Amino acid sequence: MNRQLILLLLILILSIANANENQKFYGKQNNIFSFKRISQVLASPDGQQVAINVFQSKPDSLEKKWDYSLHIIDKVGHVSISNKINAISSLNWSPDGKAIAYLSDGKVFQSIWIEDVKTHTTQKLIEFKADISSFKWSPDGLSIAFTAEENTTKSEKSLSPIDISKNYRNHRLYRFFLGKTNTVDLLTQANYEVTDFDWAPDSQSIVFSFQPQIGARYSNQNKISILNLRTHAIKNVPYTINHTGTQPSYSPDGKWIAFSSNVEPSEFATQLNNDVNLNNRICILNNRSMRTHCLANTPNENPGIMGWSASSDQIFVLDAYKTLGYLIYALNINQNIPSKIISNMDGFIEPLTITLNRSHEVFGFGYETVSAAPEAFISKSVPFKLQQVSHFQSSVKKNTGTTSVIHWNSSDGKVIEGLLVTPINYNEEKKYPLFVAVHGGPAQAWAKRYLEGCDEYGQMIDPTTCLSNLLNLGFIVFQPNPRGSTGYGKTFRLANFADFGGGDYQDIISGVNHLIKKNIADPNHLAVGGWSFGGYMTAWIITQTDRFKAAISGAGNTDFISFSGTSDIPDYYVEYLGNTFWSADKLYIERAPISHVEKITTPLLIIHGENDVRVPSSQGYELYTALEQQHKSVKMLMLPNQGHLPTNANIIYKSIEEVGAWLKKAL
Repeated sequence: MNRQLILLLLILILSIANANENQKFYGKQNNIFSFKRISQVLASPDGQQVAINVFQSKPDSLEKKWDYSLHIIDKVGHVSISNKINAISSLNWSPDGKAIAYLSDGKVFQSIWIEDVKTHTTQKLIEFKADISSFKWSPDGLSIAFTAEENTTKSEKSLSPIDISKNYRNHRLYRFFLGKTNTVDLLTQANYEVTDFDWAPDSQSIVFSFQPQIGARYSNQNKISILNLRTHAIKNVPYTINHTGTQPSYSPDGKWIAFSSNVEPSEFATQLNNDVNLNNRICILNNRSMRTHCLANTPNENPGIMGWSASSDQIFVLDAYKTLGYLIYALNINQNIPSKIISNMDGFIEPLTITLNRSHEVFGFGYETVSAAPEAFISKSVPFKLQQVSHFQSSVKKNTGTTSVIHWNSSDGKVIEGLLVTPINYNEEKKYPLFVAVHGGPAQAWAKRYLEGCDEYGQMIDPTTCLSNLLNLGFIVFQPNPRGSTGYGKTFRLANFADFGGGDYQDIISGVNHLIKKNIADPNHLAVGGWSFGGYMTAWIITQTDRFKAAISGAGNTDFISFSGTSDIPDYYVEYLGNTFWSADKLYIERAPISHVEKITTPLLIIHGENDVRVPSSQGYELYTALEQQHKSVKMLMLPNQGHLPTNANIIYKSIEEVGAWLKKAL
């Protein structure tokens, strides 16, 4: 046998051995559809029943699609399941606990449906003349308040010119009287773009937040008013004349109204609702004197209201904390008492699932760990103690990979934190191909989550960073939280101001260097990817270095100037760079990947949603066209009928397969 044949056989044997070793990670690639996902967990008013909104896709079906179901579990563990044709959301128990309402598609518009808990009969309660966006049952159970756009029709496109400055419809507040056929009252006029609301305990008033104008660019200009349902008089909250106000919430005794506010007056006429200009505090309004005071803050300085304690002396809030994800804090109405953590867990609370029931005594939420898939849990608000109520994942094989918190020094000496995800058979003596996963935001953060999942927000799933897919390909995964990330306080969130692609880039690259220096990562097999801001940073990274062998940019900004004229948040870079491009365009040009496209040598996969209004697909087209004209290695996937993140199960599945195929270029 000649030497060339022997060498060829050795290469083949080593390749097979390496493939077999990779398969030991989990045994199956693209396995994210093997478990049920939880959208919402809500305890009944008396805490004796728990409603769980669940969706899943059959793992073995060729054509992936989401199946939806409503599970109701009673105090002895008996489960009733109602399968749904369409997605459901916004679970809301009736005050007497006999029925549960939710939003789902009607014949034409999104409507309110109601299910009798005892008989499990379902009927459409309200189909309005427009999509209903949100709703709440009145405490006395006699009516339902809801928000919906002004009268709309889902008809063919107009053949007449459209004035885009007037092509908007406000979300108004309405009241539906139960027991009276089709009786709906309009509560607010066109000058209010209603964003949130809450009922007074006596059902005689509604407090609501509103924007002065329609559009995401005005979402940090919310004010708060109180509507008297007897007189129809609207009273403005004085504090929010010069400050913002969102998430209004009545205390159970009716004496206070809590709301989230940016305590620093706005500097711009229009601002994006992001963490750069937010120093969020929870403030409370004395309902009699109309005076406001703000409470102690959380360490991250960006809390969101969950609800009041039953005793009306504390407000429960949720805020990010480093790689732990989200913690629940209690804020006393006495501003001199510091915030207190009431949830102390190693696992991850999914923030979109969490609720506080009508009696203010029971939390419900989806909870997961690195090795355990999400299940529904409840806890008393005081004292906080986890109680598992679902057992959806009993047949799902537990993941036994490892997620470790790591720290390193950036180029300027700043200590940066992140996560390193390794497989079950991780060998410390071996160097591994490294995938660098860049999170979105930038004011988001990686946290320890179930290793069979992805970066997920309900049905919105980022296909670029699904951990089991990456591990099965043979990568270990590095998840850095560079400056600009949330969970580390306002100063750290502000540290990337006017410095996109500067310090944050150095934080990521220094982390890669740290892993190479410790003989963990193989410098010859590096890949990078991410979605939204992560897509931008991926494109930016490969304009600055040729070290990466494959890259995936999902919904990434590539041209800051054109983005500012086409996105639904045109002030994004005004906020992050400090000025408009026509006033100071230096950073708009210098820090945009499109300005350095000639430097890219890394094979790049670009993915965009066809209907993305946040980062329009034109951003991807610009980069793709420039690279294609230079005959560079580039591919672009357009996800049909998808927005900023894909929600269609089959498209997500196929996208993950495309990601896997592309990343093999780095191996």
